[in-house]
Amino acid sequence: MPAPTNTLLIEGSFSELAEEFAQYIDALRKEESLQSEIAPLLQPIRQQEQSEGEPDLKQHDEVLKKLVGAATALNGAPEKEITPSYNLLIHLVLQSSNPDLFLPRICTYLAKPITTSPQFGPTLALSILTTIFNTLSANDSSRYHVLLATVAVIRQSGSGYAFEALKPQLANQLPTWLSAWELDDEEVQKLHLAIADAAVSAGDDALAQSHVLQALQTIPPADASKPAARELAVRALASALRRPHVFDFTTLTASDAVQALRTSDSTLFELLEIFTSDTLEAYEEFIAATPLSTISNGVLAESADALKTKIRLLTLTSLASSTPSRSLAYSTIASALRVEPSEVEMWVIDTIRAGLVEGKLSQLRSEFLVHRATYRVFGEKQWAEVQGRLMVWRRSLENVLSVIRSERERFVREGIQAAADQEAAKNGEKGRGIDRRRNQQSQPREVEAAAE
Repeated sequence: MPAPTNTLLIEGSFSELAEEFAQYIDALRKEESLQSEIAPLLQPIRQQEQSEGEPDLKQHDEVLKKLVGAATALNGAPEKEITPSYNLLIHLVLQSSNPDLFLPRICTYLAKPITTSPQFGPTLALSILTTIFNTLSANDSSRYHVLLATVAVIRQSGSGYAFEALKPQLANQLPTWLSAWELDDEEVQKLHLAIADAAVSAGDDALAQSHVLQALQTIPPADASKPAARELAVRALASALRRPHVFDFTTLTASDAVQALRTSDSTLFELLEIFTSDTLEAYEEFIAATPLSTISNGVLAESADALKTKIRLLTLTSLASSTPSRSLAYSTIASALRVEPSEVEMWVIDTIRAGLVEGKLSQLRSEFLVHRATYRVFGEKQWAEVQGRLMVWRRSLENVLSVIRSERERFVREGIQAAADQEAAKNGEKGRGIDRRRNQQSQPREVEAAAE
């Protein structure tokens, strides 16, 4: 949606354009009331324009109150006239002393259906909203209302293409925008929830869940027990439990509003605790005593299959992370998941696909060799397991080091011995050489002595 900031270039003075817009609205409504209402307000403005003096923008505001109030009629204008009419109105509003007084109301008009163009109305509205957004400076808080209206139009139209076009901007720019606009918590929450609704409409459940959680984080601790906070916490929690790819509940459990459900919705919070750290056995015991239809007004009543699938995957994850030998027999998995042995491989593969474990299936041995497993919670028990594995690893390293040290010492000894043997061999060779030379020298003397 956003592009580099630009301006609207429309010729004419404020008074001329305001009168032209009023005439157009009166023609749409088939009456002349607006033109007659603004006529006395335009007189001092015309005088200022003729004298080329500094315009009194507060007088502009009085005229704009009338024009913007009547602009709701633009949604019934002929299709080809809607965009230029709104552009004219935007140009006039930007000449106000405080455009923020009028832009939010214009955005609410654009968020409503354009009755004369049911098919192309959303596209026209998005185009106009984009123009408004890009005529405002990057730090202008009015951009908030424009973005809110844009998201509303996308949600109402169900346009997956428009939402896909907006997603990169949300991912890359939204944090910067929120910081620059200096919104209060309630406004930030409203925007996140609007984006979540649009994401649901576009079929992007992961993004929807992300923005619901961000909306939840805007609730201050003092308001955690209020009805609005409870409603949002129930929505976030139920959504996380239902969604097939959500397995990390850390953000939820850290929320004050979710913690407040211990009192207001104790059974729903108990279910969260089961999915955080418990197994299928505990889940089935819970459901036997507390049917889903009785939890928080039945918010999870139609999610029985999804919940059971998720708790099985999490149960297998707990098995894999707590097995010291790193080897799980098919029979152990089948018993824990309450499934037939023939179904074990399917559940292991699903758990691997979910990113919860890594490993190798051995059909020959009927076992799952665990390479890595995700810890669902990390407390004293998990630290003890890590400590135990580190001790095993340390002992293994010490054994390896001992073997290396022994081999090194043996190598040094053998080297010293080899050097000694080589030196002895050299010395022995030298001794034999000396004896031969002595023998050679003594032999001529004996010959000479014999000759004499």
